[in-house]
Amino acid sequence: MKKKKNTFFFIKFLKPKIKKIEKLNSICSKIILEPLEKGFGQTFGNSIRRVLLSSIPGCAVTEIKINGILHEYSVIKGMKESVLELILNLKYLSINIKNSNTAYVKIKKEGCCNLTGYDIMQNNKDVKIFNPNHIICHLTYWKAKIEIEMKIERGRGYFPAFLRKDERKLGTILLDAYFNPVKYVSYNIKPTVFENRENLDSLTMVIETNGSIDPEIAFRTSSTILAEQFSVFMDSNSTVKPEIKFKKPKINPILLRHVEELELTVRSSNCLKSEAIHYIGDLVQCTEVELLKTPNLGKKSLSEIKEILNSHGLSLGMRIENWPPSKKYGIKKKIIILKRIKYET
Repeated sequence: MKKKKNTFFFIKFLKPKIKKIEKLNSICSKIILEPLEKGFGQTFGNSIRRVLLSSIPGCAVTEIKINGILHEYSVIKGMKESVLELILNLKYLSINIKNSNTAYVKIKKEGCCNLTGYDIMQNNKDVKIFNPNHIICHLTYWKAKIEIEMKIERGRGYFPAFLRKDERKLGTILLDAYFNPVKYVSYNIKPTVFENRENLDSLTMVIETNGSIDPEIAFRTSSTILAEQFSVFMDSNSTVKPEIKFKKPKINPILLRHVEELELTVRSSNCLKSEAIHYIGDLVQCTEVELLKTPNLGKKSLSEIKEILNSHGLSLGMRIENWPPSKKYGIKKKIIILKRIKYET
């Protein structure tokens, strides 16, 4: 009788790791992931590739204003390129903004010279150009002059100019903005073996960017985007934090303020402090008779207090539930209790 082979059912999924990151050049890297369950190589590779080519944030020139030019079909005397060609050259700039999401640059060039990406960096230290030798235009006449104001913004994906036509000002040229810094992505799947398991996937991805972002960072960013999107559908008992329900305010927040904030006269304020009335909540619970018994507090001060309370929609003789009396707890203990009440509200 032949002995039957044991059959193993692998229920737990393998978790892939980055096996190798090979830098092909300054803007291109090869990333190898394994081991992946059978079929997951295609799932991961296609998903990450689509996110890399569509959803990685980047920077681009979104609008320009050229001195003396009203539209993109104009001609600049002494410039080799047309305005349309100049706009196309601006789209090939690899840009990053350091400290904000928007930057403005003003460039002025005269005489026979070239306008390059380096000139943009010289006029705004928060803007970094990763291809500074990229030529934007050639000035070929010694009297030629060009003055450009440009707006650089951070975004993602592709944003056509016609969607912003309502924002267009006279003399401003809007540009179709392609923010994505990833230029090329390919992936390849090979079979691999891990421990005693066969028929697994090994995923190799080649990522090329425009230089404004490292390929590895772009890969990790795309993975984070996918994970955040899928987290909505995860098991709520183990991953998603319960929704926080805020309690409705039990006490009017103005009652938790100090009496000094009412801006009473010094005389009235000192009289109230002498009776341990430190908060507006303490004050509104007093009656007129009780306040008139306070030393040095007369009818004039009483009228002042009533008038100011009335301007805040409050009055004397109010009753506040759960308000701690000063004489029972003392000011230090009372401050602790009121802070707790303020936190709950």
